[in-house]
Amino acid sequence: MKTTSIMCKICLLILAICFLAGCATTGGTKVSMSYDKYSPSFKAADYSYLRGKKVVLSSFQNQAANTKSWGYLSADNKYMYEGNATLESYYWYCFQKAFRHVGVSVVDYQTDDRYYHGRYWWGAPGPGTYRAPKGVAEFQLILTSMTDQEFKFKALVFKNGETKLDKEFTVKMAPAGTDKVPELERRSYRLVDAAFTTIIKDKDFRRVF
Repeated sequence: MKTTSIMCKICLLILAICFLAGCATTGGTKVSMSYDKYSPSFKAADYSYLRGKKVVLSSFQNQAANTKSWGYLSADNKYMYEGNATLESYYWYCFQKAFRHVGVSVVDYQTDDRYYHGRYWWGAPGPGTYRAPKGVAEFQLILTSMTDQEFKFKALVFKNGETKLDKEFTVKMAPAGTDKVPELERRSYRLVDAAFTTIIKDKDFRRVF
């Protein structure tokens, strides 16, 4: 009986260690992000060359193996940055705000020569035959690797049924230097800014957009 009790205690101890180890690998502190709270901090006037243009946002994709469905880890695994939507949807809505911030009109796909307003909840167009309006750029973002210090992604631009841009980007940020969750949350929004402005400053993007 005594031996059984000791074995049970050992098993419980092993389970506790495994649980703590699992927590350590998934980030110890949660940092909540919300696309509703995201507000571009960069100056729209710096990108006035985009004002008046139009864009259709295609569905974004998350192919980053080092992320979770709803977020990403800090480089040291101490924090989990978690959004209020799947990571690709979170970036879709943030980029929608960013494009509008610089004066770009975000328009819908068309079907039967009319704007098609039906969308799935994550932002992609609904079922049916759809296409971007003639002459309007269609933009897509694909996440390929992501931490709070290094973000790798692909930006694609389509126009009139042709691929005009398929380019890889890397954005790097210095270590956070703080443990304060509100500051870490603001840092996550600045990563969105850095990714967006890196794309729109790119000469190849500007040439085809």
